[in-house]
Amino acid sequence: MRITRRHVLATTVAAAAAGTAGVGATALRWWDRAPGEGLRVLSPDEHAFIQAMGEAWMPRGGIPALSAADAGVGDFLDQTLLAVNPLNQKLMKLLMQSLDDSTLPTHLSAYRKLGLKQRQIVLKGWLHSENHLLRSAVQGLFVLMSLGFTTHPEVAEVLRPSMRCWYGR
Repeated sequence: MRITRRHVLATTVAAAAAGTAGVGATALRWWDRAPGEGLRVLSPDEHAFIQAMGEAWMPRGGIPALSAADAGVGDFLDQTLLAVNPLNQKLMKLLMQSLDDSTLPTHLSAYRKLGLKQRQIVLKGWLHSENHLLRSAVQGLFVLMSLGFTTHPEVAEVLRPSMRCWYGR
């Protein structure tokens, strides 16, 4: 069989159409996920992703000896998103789902299901990525998670002596 420019063009168009349809179908699957039981905005997967990311970022140890997941950063983010308009809620949820699924091709598993060491390696890769949008998105999630972590009662008690203006006198 002789391959012509038409064959190459048709294959290119078909591949682009399939890719676009796949991305569109995936976005629709993520776009309006219902909140999980006991949650107000986040789906169970999104909540689990934030918990897993928080634990990878701030694992157990130190003073107090609790991880960001132990401090309930997923619950904090769920409550925080109540104050965000619905479109931005959906976009934040899409970001979480995209990051969670980004490890499927490389690790054959969603980020939230990886072991702690693997999650830490992936997280370090995101933070050192040449893609500034990826780095900024992850750092934005860190800002929200750090607010949830530092307002946890056990953490606030440790921070209170050195941050009187933030935690009261």
